Amino acid sequence: MEQAEFWQFVDECRAVAGADTERLAQVILRRLCSLSIPEILDYEEWWFCAQDELCTWAVRDAASLLLGGLSEDDDFLTVQDWIVSHGRTTVERVLDNPDRIVDLAADRHNARMDWFCGLPVDAHIAVDGCPPAMYHRPGPVDPVGVPADLSDEHATRRRFPEITAYLDANGWVAPSPDPGR
Repeated sequence: MEQAEFWQFVDECRAVAGADTERLAQVILRRLCSLSIPEILDYEEWWFCAQDELCTWAVRDAASLLLGGLSEDDDFLTVQDWIVSHGRTTVERVLDNPDRIVDLAADRHNARMDWFCGLPVDAHIAVDGCPPAMYHRPGPVDPVGVPADLSDEHATRRRFPEITAYLDANGWVAPSPDPGR
């Protein structure tokens, strides 16, 4: 599976599932189970590559602002998965301008749900009868770039005007007093 095939796979699964992110995970798993073991492993590697691209302080800060804080690295990995699950166009848009994560606000309740990380392992077990060999995949240890001071309201409003406008317009969305790192 090449990168373009990976993104086509994700986009097609998203088209089938529509806005239902939980259903998307089921669709992906079902489709992964129809692939060969090398294709499943390729899929997993491309997913990790997309996740790695999103490992920036700008994306983490935008997600923290929209979602009310990310206190642990695992939270951020789950958010990265959530962004990847929306497809190549969304990933590129968020990488180009992290403030565009606000486009996913309607699905924000799924941002911290761990729907995607175990899917390749589950598919591998379904196809091969056993899990894949365990290995340590090196990925970024820390996000790339410099973290923003989200406690500086004026700077945050300048850096993330779309997200702050969304939060202002939706009083029921309580921003975290401490966005965490």
